[in-house]
Amino acid sequence: MMMMYGWNGPLSWLPIALGVVVHVAFAAMMILAVIWLFRSLFSGATQYTGERKAELILKQRYAKGELSVEEYQRMKKELASL
Repeated sequence: MMMMYGWNGPLSWLPIALGVVVHVAFAAMMILAVIWLFRSLFSGATQYTGERKAELILKQRYAKGELSVEEYQRMKKELASL
């Protein structure tokens, strides 16, 4: 008797299993993309470039009284010339 390997063959479960895996992976990627998008759009932390961060540190040191007016102005001018 001839065996029929159509939908009821020995690997008939493989397309279903692969379909489930692909759908779960796609759903996970979409969820991670949405989480990443919300974190990047609505994060409270400001990301500074190196130059902007240096100016912020300089202002903080001046506000704490660690720098005199002359030192602050000189360093600010040096940062602006970079």
